[in-house]
Amino acid sequence: MKYALFFAAALLFFASCSKLEDGPAISFRSKENRLIGKWKLTKWMEDGVDITSSQTNGVDIVFQFDENRSLTIDRGQDGIFEGSWNLEENNVIMDLQMLSEFGNYIDKDTLFLKRLTNKEIVARYNDVVETELVFEAQ
Repeated sequence: MKYALFFAAALLFFASCSKLEDGPAISFRSKENRLIGKWKLTKWMEDGVDITSSQTNGVDIVFQFDENRSLTIDRGQDGIFEGSWNLEENNVIMDLQMLSEFGNYIDKDTLFLKRLTNKEIVARYNDVVETELVFEAQ
């Protein structure tokens, strides 16, 4: 009986720790450890419409989040962007080094995490349009 109560209390505690909108309800890995790795963009939705093919032009877009907080975004023929990342609550803050006709600059982007598992990331993107991005672990 004592163990059943302890198990129920622990389950309730871990279930309440998840602050992501779509879970997972319980995870034994931290959000940071689940985020670290290679992630391929598999779906790009804007206002409920799938625009993946028009935004990717058939090219795989891969995000690589490293343990040392470095970030690489490989956009195929559109180039490779490098930068750093930081996890704040449920937001992935990305500082990307970009190149323009005026020279190098830092662009700050934010992914608002809805779901983060070992195999999938679902995030809203920080822009005016309601954008949802889905990534698959590689």
